[in-house]
Amino acid sequence: MPRWLQVLLDGVFPQHCEACERPLPLGHGSCLCAACRAAMAAPAPPLCRSCGVPLRLIGPNDPCPSCVHHPPAFAAARAAALYLPSASGLNPLAAAVQGLKYRRRRKLADALGALLAERYPFAPDALLVPVPLHRARLGARGFNQALLLARALGHRRGLPVAPRLLVRTRATEAQARLPAAERRRNLDGAFAVRTARSSPRAPAASTSTPSAGPRDALRSQPRTESAISVCAA
Repeated sequence: MPRWLQVLLDGVFPQHCEACERPLPLGHGSCLCAACRAAMAAPAPPLCRSCGVPLRLIGPNDPCPSCVHHPPAFAAARAAALYLPSASGLNPLAAAVQGLKYRRRRKLADALGALLAERYPFAPDALLVPVPLHRARLGARGFNQALLLARALGHRRGLPVAPRLLVRTRATEAQARLPAAERRRNLDGAFAVRTARSSPRAPAASTSTPSAGPRDALRSQPRTESAISVCAA
């Protein structure tokens, strides 16, 4: 959209930051204010080489204690910013993610996708695989936030998106309601990978045997791309 038109629309329909609700300047071009966007800082190194959490007492590129005792199914995970509570409630990233998921503020997918694209650390030819929702939850929400984020990231980085590669085989309880120890058990058998008879980007309709979670399901298949990134929020 031309900036003059954005300014005109903002003058008629004033915009507010989707994270903190402060007024946005005319023609701002994003649904997040500069202060909230700046607060979404990347995790500071050193980071766990597996899950990407910040480390304090361990050397750089070492695994964290959790990954040592419970090795993850994925090769590596990285966060664009930390999802944390603050003294006044949610930090800007948490507020934005919850706004996208629970308040159906779909415009946040583009702003968060821009953040993901800016800090994308994986292969330049990766295949983006959004984690699917169960059809009941998809019907209630109206969209899959992981798919919106994957498309926004893929558009900016020139990466293909495979929205049908993973299949949700059963409904699960919302992960946010569960303690960490129960989250993996909650996903046991909840995902499968469509078998690809011709191309990894055009999978056939049949599915593989369900695995413990989306990363396990993907890992159980032969590598069809130099990397596979699972976008979930």
